[in-house]
Amino acid sequence: MKIFQLLCVLSILLICGCSTTSQRIDASGAQFNRYSAAEKRLIRSGQIAVGFDEDQVRMALGDPSHIKSDTLSSGTRYIWEYHELKPDYNIFNSIGISTRGGGVGAGIGIGGTPTRSKLTKRIVFERSNQTVSEFQSFE
Repeated sequence: MKIFQLLCVLSILLICGCSTTSQRIDASGAQFNRYSAAEKRLIRSGQIAVGFDEDQVRMALGDPSHIKSDTLSSGTRYIWEYHELKPDYNIFNSIGISTRGGGVGAGIGIGGTPTRSKLTKRIVFERSNQTVSEFQSFE
């Protein structure tokens, strides 16, 4: 029962901690108003484009799950990854027979833990101009 309560509390914290695109835009209103109509349209729909800066990507997608750096002969680039937690469900059953006292028992259970994560997006920023040079979606 304590595990169930813990999972409920963690779920509520995750939901409350996630901001929506409109909340992120409202928090950066003056900056958002400086963007072109096409950029505003993409950000509002949660999409990005090559050439977006970090602030535009954060408004559209939120904070990344992981940030990595990669050094190539052409220079350093930063890679933002967005992951989605996936619950890992287990179904189990058991049957027990007692020879003393003559008893039979059976049970079925379902357990779940949010331990797996799925990569949903990868965005690459070139360090030289700090804008998106490429992005991939795995949804």
